[in-house]
Amino acid sequence: PPVSMHVQLLFMMLSICLERTLVDFSFLRTFYTKEVATGYSAEAKADILAYLLKPQGGPRSRLSPEELVVALQLLILPMLRAGVAQGQQDTILTPAILWAVVTQLLDPAAAYSEAMKVELLRLSTLLISSAHTRLVDHRKELIKFAWNHLKSEESLSKQCAYVNVCHFISKYETPSKIILQVYVALLRTFAPDARPLVRQALDILTPALPKRLPAGDHRYPTWIKWTKKIIVEEGHSLPQLIHIWQLVIRHPRLFFSSRAQFVPQMVNSLNRIGLAANTAADNRKLAVELTALIIAWEHQRQQAAQRAGADPGAAARGQAAKRPADGDG
Repeated sequence: PPVSMHVQLLFMMLSICLERTLVDFSFLRTFYTKEVATGYSAEAKADILAYLLKPQGGPRSRLSPEELVVALQLLILPMLRAGVAQGQQDTILTPAILWAVVTQLLDPAAAYSEAMKVELLRLSTLLISSAHTRLVDHRKELIKFAWNHLKSEESLSKQCAYVNVCHFISKYETPSKIILQVYVALLRTFAPDARPLVRQALDILTPALPKRLPAGDHRYPTWIKWTKKIIVEEGHSLPQLIHIWQLVIRHPRLFFSSRAQFVPQMVNSLNRIGLAANTAADNRKLAVELTALIIAWEHQRQQAAQRAGADPGAAARGQAAKRPADGDG
Protein backbone atom coordinates (compact mmCIF):
# COMPACT_ATOMS: atom_id res chain seq x y z
CA PRO A 1 0.00 0.00 0.00
CA PRO A 2 1.16 3.58 -0.62
CA VAL A 3 2.99 5.20 2.26
CA SER A 4 1.38 8.33 3.68
CA MET A 5 3.12 11.66 3.16
CA HIS A 6 3.12 12.04 6.95
CA VAL A 7 5.36 8.99 7.41
CA GLN A 8 7.69 10.15 4.65
CA LEU A 9 7.96 13.59 6.25
CA LEU A 10 9.05 12.03 9.55
CA PHE A 11 12.12 10.66 7.79
CA MET A 12 12.72 13.73 5.64
CA MET A 13 12.88 16.02 8.68
CA LEU A 14 15.61 13.96 10.33
CA SER A 15 18.32 15.65 8.27
CA ILE A 16 17.70 18.86 10.22
CA CYS A 17 19.17 17.20 13.31
CA LEU A 18 22.53 16.90 11.54
CA GLU A 19 22.75 20.55 10.50
CA ARG A 20 25.14 22.87 12.27
CA THR A 21 23.03 25.90 13.00
CA LEU A 22 22.34 28.49 15.65
CA VAL A 23 18.63 27.66 15.47
CA ASP A 24 17.44 25.57 18.38
CA PHE A 25 15.78 22.46 16.96
CA SER A 26 15.47 20.67 20.29
CA PHE A 27 11.69 20.85 19.89
CA LEU A 28 12.04 18.51 16.90
CA ARG A 29 13.94 15.94 18.95
CA THR A 30 11.25 16.21 21.62
CA PHE A 31 8.60 15.69 18.96
CA TYR A 32 10.21 12.43 17.86
CA THR A 33 11.04 11.04 21.30
CA LYS A 34 7.80 12.13 23.02
CA GLU A 35 4.96 12.86 20.61
CA VAL A 36 5.69 10.15 18.04
CA ALA A 37 6.97 7.58 20.55
CA THR A 38 4.13 7.82 23.06
CA GLY A 39 1.31 9.52 21.14
CA TYR A 40 1.13 7.61 17.86
CA SER A 41 -1.06 4.52 17.56
CA ALA A 42 0.41 1.04 17.25
CA GLU A 43 -0.74 0.91 13.63
CA ALA A 44 1.03 4.20 12.82
CA LYS A 45 4.23 2.93 14.44
CA ALA A 46 4.01 -0.27 12.40
CA ASP A 47 3.70 1.84 9.23
CA ILE A 48 6.81 3.84 10.19
CA LEU A 49 8.85 0.71 10.81
CA ALA A 50 7.59 -0.94 7.63
CA TYR A 51 8.59 2.14 5.63
CA LEU A 52 12.12 2.05 7.07
CA LEU A 53 12.40 -1.58 5.97
CA LYS A 54 10.93 -1.03 2.52
CA PRO A 55 13.50 -2.57 0.13
CA GLN A 56 12.71 -0.39 -2.90
CA GLY A 57 12.03 3.35 -2.63
CA GLY A 58 12.28 3.40 1.15
CA PRO A 59 14.34 5.82 3.25
CA ARG A 60 17.39 3.54 3.36
CA SER A 61 17.87 4.13 -0.37
CA ARG A 62 17.75 7.92 0.05
CA LEU A 63 19.10 8.76 3.49
CA SER A 64 22.81 9.05 4.22
CA PRO A 65 24.38 6.64 6.75
CA GLU A 66 24.45 9.47 9.30
CA GLU A 67 20.74 10.15 8.74
CA LEU A 68 19.93 6.46 9.20
CA VAL A 69 21.73 6.52 12.56
CA VAL A 70 19.66 9.53 13.59
CA ALA A 71 16.51 7.74 12.39
CA LEU A 72 17.28 4.84 14.72
CA GLN A 73 18.25 7.11 17.62
CA LEU A 74 15.36 9.57 17.51
CA LEU A 75 12.55 7.77 15.75
CA ILE A 76 12.72 3.98 15.66
CA LEU A 77 14.20 3.05 19.06
CA PRO A 78 12.19 5.54 21.19
CA MET A 79 9.06 4.49 19.30
CA LEU A 80 9.67 0.80 19.92
CA ARG A 81 10.60 1.28 23.59
CA ALA A 82 7.40 3.23 24.18
CA GLY A 83 5.41 0.70 22.18
CA VAL A 84 6.69 -2.15 24.35
CA ALA A 85 5.90 -0.17 27.52
CA GLN A 86 2.38 0.42 26.19
CA GLY A 87 1.88 -3.25 25.28
CA GLN A 88 1.79 -2.56 21.52
CA GLN A 89 4.59 -4.92 20.50
CA ASP A 90 2.31 -7.57 19.02
CA THR A 91 0.86 -5.02 16.59
CA ILE A 92 4.13 -3.30 15.74
CA LEU A 93 6.48 -6.28 15.62
CA THR A 94 4.67 -8.57 13.21
CA PRO A 95 6.40 -11.69 11.89
CA ALA A 96 7.02 -9.94 8.57
CA ILE A 97 8.59 -6.92 10.29
CA LEU A 98 10.82 -9.10 12.48
CA TRP A 99 11.96 -11.12 9.47
CA ALA A 100 12.79 -7.91 7.59
CA VAL A 101 14.78 -6.47 10.52
CA VAL A 102 16.84 -9.64 10.92
CA THR A 103 17.51 -10.21 7.22
CA GLN A 104 17.94 -6.61 6.06
CA LEU A 105 19.54 -4.81 9.00
CA LEU A 106 21.30 -7.38 11.19
CA ASP A 107 23.93 -8.40 8.67
CA PRO A 108 27.18 -9.33 10.45
CA ALA A 109 29.16 -8.85 7.23
CA ALA A 110 27.89 -5.32 6.52
CA ALA A 111 30.44 -2.49 6.72
CA TYR A 112 28.54 -0.37 9.22
CA SER A 113 29.99 2.65 10.99
CA GLU A 114 30.59 2.39 14.74
CA ALA A 115 27.54 4.57 15.43
CA MET A 116 25.36 2.37 13.21
CA LYS A 117 26.63 -0.81 14.89
CA VAL A 118 25.71 0.57 18.30
CA GLU A 119 22.16 1.51 17.26
CA LEU A 120 21.55 -1.82 15.50
CA LEU A 121 22.81 -3.74 18.53
CA ARG A 122 20.41 -1.72 20.69
CA LEU A 123 17.61 -2.52 18.27
CA SER A 124 18.46 -6.23 18.32
CA THR A 125 18.63 -6.19 22.13
CA LEU A 126 15.21 -4.55 22.34
CA LEU A 127 13.72 -7.17 20.02
CA ILE A 128 15.23 -10.07 21.98
CA SER A 129 13.98 -8.71 25.30
CA SER A 130 10.45 -7.93 24.07
CA ALA A 131 9.70 -10.42 21.27
CA HIS A 132 11.95 -13.42 21.97
CA THR A 133 9.17 -15.99 21.53
CA ARG A 134 8.59 -14.81 17.95
CA LEU A 135 12.30 -14.73 17.15
CA VAL A 136 13.02 -18.38 17.95
CA ASP A 137 13.51 -19.21 14.28
CA HIS A 138 16.03 -16.35 13.96
CA ARG A 139 18.23 -17.27 16.93
CA LYS A 140 21.18 -18.22 14.74
CA GLU A 141 21.14 -14.87 12.91
CA LEU A 142 20.73 -12.91 16.15
CA ILE A 143 23.65 -14.50 17.98
CA LYS A 144 25.86 -14.36 14.87
CA PHE A 145 25.29 -10.61 14.53
CA ALA A 146 26.10 -9.90 18.18
CA TRP A 147 29.00 -12.36 18.44
CA ASN A 148 30.68 -10.79 15.44
CA HIS A 149 30.78 -7.47 17.28
CA LEU A 150 32.30 -8.98 20.43
CA LYS A 151 35.52 -9.01 18.41
CA SER A 152 35.29 -5.29 17.74
CA GLU A 153 38.17 -3.01 18.62
CA GLU A 154 35.66 -0.25 19.40
CA SER A 155 34.72 -0.24 23.07
CA LEU A 156 31.12 0.98 22.81
CA SER A 157 29.90 -1.48 20.17
CA LYS A 158 31.73 -4.30 21.95
CA GLN A 159 30.02 -3.57 25.27
CA CYS A 160 26.63 -3.18 23.54
CA ALA A 161 27.26 -6.60 21.97
CA TYR A 162 27.87 -8.08 25.43
CA VAL A 163 24.56 -6.65 26.65
CA ASN A 164 22.88 -8.15 23.59
CA VAL A 165 24.43 -11.60 24.10
CA CYS A 166 23.47 -11.59 27.79
CA HIS A 167 19.85 -10.90 26.85
CA PHE A 168 20.08 -13.74 24.34
CA ILE A 169 21.42 -16.15 26.99
CA SER A 170 18.71 -15.13 29.45
CA LYS A 171 15.98 -15.89 26.88
CA TYR A 172 17.31 -18.88 24.91
CA GLU A 173 19.15 -22.11 25.59
CA THR A 174 22.82 -21.47 24.83
CA PRO A 175 25.87 -23.77 24.88
CA SER A 176 27.45 -23.72 28.33
CA LYS A 177 30.88 -23.01 26.84
CA ILE A 178 29.62 -19.75 25.34
CA ILE A 179 27.84 -18.71 28.54
CA LEU A 180 30.94 -19.26 30.65
CA GLN A 181 33.14 -17.49 28.11
CA VAL A 182 30.89 -14.41 28.21
CA TYR A 183 30.62 -14.42 32.01
CA VAL A 184 34.37 -14.69 32.56
CA ALA A 185 35.08 -11.99 29.98
CA LEU A 186 32.66 -9.64 31.74
CA LEU A 187 34.20 -10.39 35.14
CA ARG A 188 37.58 -9.37 33.71
CA THR A 189 36.29 -6.17 32.10
CA PHE A 190 36.47 -3.37 34.64
CA ALA A 191 37.79 -0.37 32.69
CA PRO A 192 35.97 2.82 33.80
CA ASP A 193 34.64 3.66 30.33
CA ALA A 194 33.10 0.19 29.97
CA ARG A 195 31.71 -0.04 33.50
CA PRO A 196 28.04 1.01 32.95
CA LEU A 197 27.37 -1.41 30.08
CA VAL A 198 29.39 -4.21 31.69
CA ARG A 199 27.35 -3.82 34.87
CA GLN A 200 24.16 -3.89 32.81
CA ALA A 201 25.28 -7.04 31.00
CA LEU A 202 26.24 -8.82 34.25
CA ASP A 203 22.95 -7.87 35.90
CA ILE A 204 21.12 -9.53 32.99
CA LEU A 205 23.33 -12.61 32.79
CA THR A 206 24.00 -13.45 36.45
CA PRO A 207 20.38 -14.22 37.47
CA ALA A 208 20.20 -16.67 34.55
CA LEU A 209 23.36 -18.58 35.53
CA PRO A 210 21.84 -20.96 38.12
CA LYS A 211 19.43 -22.15 35.42
CA ARG A 212 21.83 -22.10 32.47
CA LEU A 213 24.92 -23.45 34.33
CA PRO A 214 23.60 -25.60 37.20
CA ALA A 215 25.93 -27.35 39.63
CA GLY A 216 24.81 -30.81 38.55
CA ASP A 217 26.70 -33.43 40.55
CA HIS A 218 29.27 -30.90 41.74
CA ARG A 219 29.11 -29.01 44.98
CA TYR A 220 29.57 -25.65 43.27
CA PRO A 221 28.65 -24.65 39.71
CA THR A 222 31.40 -23.66 37.27
CA TRP A 223 30.45 -19.97 37.30
CA ILE A 224 31.01 -19.84 41.08
CA LYS A 225 34.37 -21.60 40.67
CA TRP A 226 35.46 -19.12 38.02
CA THR A 227 34.36 -16.17 40.14
CA LYS A 228 36.53 -17.38 43.00
CA LYS A 229 39.39 -18.26 40.64
CA ILE A 230 39.55 -14.69 39.34
CA ILE A 231 39.38 -13.27 42.87
CA VAL A 232 42.27 -15.48 44.02
CA GLU A 233 44.47 -15.16 40.94
CA GLU A 234 43.74 -11.59 39.87
CA GLY A 235 42.57 -9.99 43.11
CA HIS A 236 45.92 -8.22 43.44
CA SER A 237 44.31 -5.67 41.11
CA LEU A 238 42.08 -3.52 43.32
CA PRO A 239 39.78 -2.42 40.44
CA GLN A 240 39.29 -6.09 39.52
CA LEU A 241 38.44 -6.97 43.11
CA ILE A 242 36.01 -4.07 43.48
CA HIS A 243 34.31 -5.02 40.21
CA ILE A 244 33.54 -8.55 41.45
CA TRP A 245 32.50 -7.53 44.96
CA GLN A 246 30.06 -5.02 43.49
CA LEU A 247 28.50 -7.86 41.50
CA VAL A 248 28.16 -10.02 44.63
CA ILE A 249 26.55 -7.16 46.54
CA ARG A 250 24.02 -6.58 43.75
CA HIS A 251 23.06 -10.29 43.71
CA PRO A 252 23.47 -11.57 47.29
CA ARG A 253 20.80 -14.26 46.99
CA LEU A 254 22.57 -15.92 44.06
CA PHE A 255 25.86 -16.18 45.97
CA PHE A 256 24.40 -17.12 49.38
CA SER A 257 24.61 -20.90 48.94
CA SER A 258 28.28 -20.52 47.91
CA ARG A 259 29.18 -17.88 50.51
CA ALA A 260 31.86 -20.10 52.08
CA GLN A 261 33.86 -19.62 48.88
CA PHE A 262 33.85 -15.84 49.24
CA VAL A 263 33.55 -14.70 52.86
CA PRO A 264 37.25 -15.24 53.74
CA GLN A 265 38.32 -13.19 50.71
CA MET A 266 35.70 -10.55 51.52
CA VAL A 267 37.05 -10.16 55.05
CA ASN A 268 40.66 -10.07 53.87
CA SER A 269 39.92 -7.39 51.28
CA LEU A 270 38.20 -4.94 53.67
CA ASN A 271 41.46 -3.26 54.68
CA ARG A 272 42.57 -2.77 51.08
CA ILE A 273 39.22 -1.45 49.93
CA GLY A 274 38.07 0.80 52.73
CA LEU A 275 40.66 1.60 55.39
CA ALA A 276 43.56 3.25 53.56
CA ALA A 277 43.99 6.95 54.31
CA ASN A 278 43.47 8.01 50.71
CA THR A 279 40.53 5.67 50.02
CA ALA A 280 37.78 7.07 47.79
CA ALA A 281 34.33 7.52 49.29
CA ASP A 282 32.84 4.91 46.94
CA ASN A 283 35.37 2.35 48.13
CA ARG A 284 34.60 3.09 51.78
CA LYS A 285 30.93 2.61 50.98
CA LEU A 286 31.73 -0.73 49.32
CA ALA A 287 33.64 -1.88 52.41
CA VAL A 288 30.61 -1.06 54.57
CA GLU A 289 28.31 -2.91 52.16
CA LEU A 290 30.57 -5.97 52.20
CA THR A 291 30.53 -5.99 56.00
CA ALA A 292 26.75 -5.65 56.03
CA LEU A 293 26.42 -8.50 53.52
CA ILE A 294 28.59 -10.84 55.60
CA ILE A 295 26.42 -10.11 58.65
CA ALA A 296 23.19 -10.51 56.65
CA TRP A 297 24.33 -13.86 55.28
CA GLU A 298 25.15 -15.04 58.82
CA HIS A 299 21.72 -13.96 60.09
CA GLN A 300 20.13 -15.82 57.18
CA ARG A 301 22.13 -18.94 58.03
CA GLN A 302 21.13 -18.75 61.71
CA GLN A 303 17.47 -18.31 60.86
CA ALA A 304 17.59 -21.32 58.57
CA ALA A 305 19.24 -23.35 61.32
CA GLN A 306 16.58 -22.29 63.83
CA ARG A 307 13.80 -23.29 61.47
CA ALA A 308 15.48 -26.63 60.90
CA GLY A 309 15.76 -27.13 64.68
CA ALA A 310 12.09 -26.31 65.23
CA ASP A 311 11.07 -28.72 62.48
CA PRO A 312 13.38 -31.78 62.36
CA GLY A 313 12.10 -32.71 58.92
CA ALA A 314 12.85 -29.25 57.50
CA ALA A 315 16.57 -29.91 57.10
CA ALA A 316 15.98 -32.99 54.98
CA ARG A 317 13.35 -31.22 52.90
CA GLY A 318 15.62 -28.21 52.48
CA GLN A 319 18.47 -30.37 51.25
CA ALA A 320 16.17 -32.12 48.79
CA ALA A 321 14.80 -28.83 47.49
CA LYS A 322 18.03 -26.85 47.59
CA ARG A 323 19.39 -27.56 44.13
CA PRO A 324 16.11 -27.06 42.16
CA ALA A 325 15.50 -23.87 44.14
CA ASP A 326 18.94 -22.57 43.24
CA GLY A 327 18.24 -23.38 39.62
CA ASP A 328 15.19 -21.11 39.59
CA GLY A 329 17.45 -18.03 40.07
